Amino acid sequence: MSQIVFLLLDSNFLLEKQDLRIAEQVINEGRALIIAINKWDIMKTPSQSMQKLKDRVTKSLPQARGVPIIPLSAATGKNVHLLMPEAIRIFELWNKRIATSKLNQWLTLMTERHPPPIRNGRRIRIKYITQAKTRPPTFVIFSSKEKKLPEAYKRFLINGIRTDFGLPGIPIRLLIRKSDNPFGK
Repeated sequence: MSQIVFLLLDSNFLLEKQDLRIAEQVINEGRALIIAINKWDIMKTPSQSMQKLKDRVTKSLPQARGVPIIPLSAATGKNVHLLMPEAIRIFELWNKRIATSKLNQWLTLMTERHPPPIRNGRRIRIKYITQAKTRPPTFVIFSSKEKKLPEAYKRFLINGIRTDFGLPGIPIRLLIRKSDNPFGK
């Protein structure tokens, strides 16, 4: 099974429906994705096309915000040399481990700035976070109410991890676990 996936697009047909399905499947499997666009040398408006593609990727693949895009030309060899260094860089990010102490300092700041929502008259308490594994980076948050944390708040935390710990384009998994109450037994 592959760990890094290059999605090779033709510059004449940028990110069509089938391409999006493949990219989504790659991300859902937790694999790192790099988009490569061939025939870039024949593009009439390269900067406009690149911006259009970036906008489409951002809109259609929000779970992999910041996925690398490499324009290249197989015919001329332009930018082909960038593929392997980018694969190595993404592989290292995909394997990145973040210390629990740093994660918990980050979580404290995030929840102070944007507290979790209130459910049934009480604020959901997020107690701590740890990284359970890499490949893809998987984080576990222990909370007072496991099932009550809204998806929007989970996305907020995932995007915060991606931004603050330098994981652009890497699929991130966030699991919520109920922390045991030592006095509840």
